[in-house]
Amino acid sequence: MTVAPRALAWAALALLAPVAAFADPVNVADMVDALQRIQLKIAQGDRAAYTAQLNQLKMIGAAIAAVPPEAWKDRREADSLVIYILSGGSLADVATLLKGDVVVESERPLALGAIAYVTNHEADAIALLGKLDLNALDAHLAGEVAFARSVLETKRDVKAAIALLDWARLLQPGGLVEEAALRREIALVAEAKDAGRAAMLIRQYATRFAASLYAADFFRDLAAAIARFGLADDPDNYKLVSRAVAALPPGARRDFLLALAERAVVEGRFAAAAAAATEALEGAGADSVEATRGRLYLAASRMFSDAYDAAAADLRTIPAAKLDRADAGLLAAVRRVASELRIVPETGFVNSSGAALDGGDKDKATGPALTIERARDGLERTAGLVHVEGGGPR
Repeated sequence: MTVAPRALAWAALALLAPVAAFADPVNVADMVDALQRIQLKIAQGDRAAYTAQLNQLKMIGAAIAAVPPEAWKDRREADSLVIYILSGGSLADVATLLKGDVVVESERPLALGAIAYVTNHEADAIALLGKLDLNALDAHLAGEVAFARSVLETKRDVKAAIALLDWARLLQPGGLVEEAALRREIALVAEAKDAGRAAMLIRQYATRFAASLYAADFFRDLAAAIARFGLADDPDNYKLVSRAVAALPPGARRDFLLALAERAVVEGRFAAAAAAATEALEGAGADSVEATRGRLYLAASRMFSDAYDAAAADLRTIPAAKLDRADAGLLAAVRRVASELRIVPETGFVNSSGAALDGGDKDKATGPALTIERARDGLERTAGLVHVEGGGPR
């Protein structure tokens, strides 16, 4: 067989493949059940499951196009369509189905609401999904809808959004719905500065989903949020957070503590930065990258304390070559701060404590007051160098 006929033969087989794949009656609901089992594996840390999920979504999309119209009069099949939409499936074939009356009437508002949600038409999504009784939905669907509704409610009523996330976790435990609901709820209660509840939920996530494919990004984002909102400024609150992540594997826990220390330094939360850096240094190899980072954050956190001399001395011995670009930039900024803090003050300008101006008027400041303000500005500018990659809920 020459090259051209062989190519034509393969093309013909490719065209016939979808037909052969669905030679038997297609049951989209069963395929969606398989999709949710794959998502359970993703939440448990199975990396191969992520690719499997994408392939399964493609197969379901092809199946939807091949299903006879009367199939959508079955409620279970119609509900599976909604789960497919909320799981990130292609809307091309789904939108066509919903233009007419193919889908059973009782489920059409639900499906239309799901489309409005994923296409960011919030007002329509709220109108269509907000009136639904979660208790009346099948369990495999109710958690998905509760999660979607919580996202829609966040801007309007945070307490209602949190309550819906609790529903989602209860209705679909163990899989991506619970995993994503925990991530989102932790973010909301952290912003509300509810340290006790945040710690409880963090502990649940660390215990149940430490291996999740989304865990590393989540804990990095969480560290940034804790520093930004000052959730760990109080020593007792810091202890709550520290105990909450104790269930993480040692490496993951150290990564979280270092991320927290880094962000706390940039945010000027020096007590939290010192506590996190000190814990991260425990058990870290003396010459390791982790130990070098921990020393940097600890020294930076002590610049404005009685431990200035020891911190400045340690800064001079930290090898920049062991740090990535962001941390090397932070090291340079902190060293600059350290050198400026010992500028001789003008006589009588500040009191013996050397505190910065309470009013924050840097244009009128001189001596150590101006130096401290400049130092803090320098640390804040390094925020642009810090790499914080998003994860976030799906």
